[in-house]
Amino acid sequence: MRRKKKPGERYSFRRAMGFGTQTVQTVLYGRPVLHVDCGGALEIENCRSILQYDAEKLKLDMGELSVTIEGNELVVDTYQKTLITVRGQVFSIHFGYGGVQGG
Repeated sequence: MRRKKKPGERYSFRRAMGFGTQTVQTVLYGRPVLHVDCGGALEIENCRSILQYDAEKLKLDMGELSVTIEGNELVVDTYQKTLITVRGQVFSIHFGYGGVQGG
């Protein structure tokens, strides 16, 4: 059962957002993020690994889901632990749930 708030008691940010025992940094900044620039650039943060890569297709393991990017002349410009930068003409982005097994 949930503990009730007493009159005048202040909530912590972690409790108010429902983070439980996880740190705020882990919840907000540790998740995979995909930034799309309409000029043909993508930035992917916190990707686990590149599953498949060629000039027409890039498949990424993002943890709970996989992301498949299809296009022409796709080039991975940056490949670091927390950041991948992709450039090229992007036609589609597909999300497959279930991690590596999905999509």
